[in-house]
Amino acid sequence: MQIALSDLKVNVGRYVGLAETEEVIITKYGKPAAKIIRFDKEPWYMKKIPEKVTSFEQLVGTLPSDIDLDDVRMERLSK
Repeated sequence: MQIALSDLKVNVGRYVGLAETEEVIITKYGKPAAKIIRFDKEPWYMKKIPEKVTSFEQLVGTLPSDIDLDDVRMERLSK
């Protein structure tokens, strides 16, 4: 939703409440100037971080799916 800055000044509470469900674009002289968005209590960079990541979990995505870990271990030990 786009609103004029002058309308925001008059109805701040209304648009802050509306920002919980959608983005509110504020225009100044007809051009977008700012945006009101919903506030998350938890920052984006703190979400979905595992408590503990092991070395094996980090490597799982890098290994081919058809590899046998026992074969890799034996090859590594032979070197």
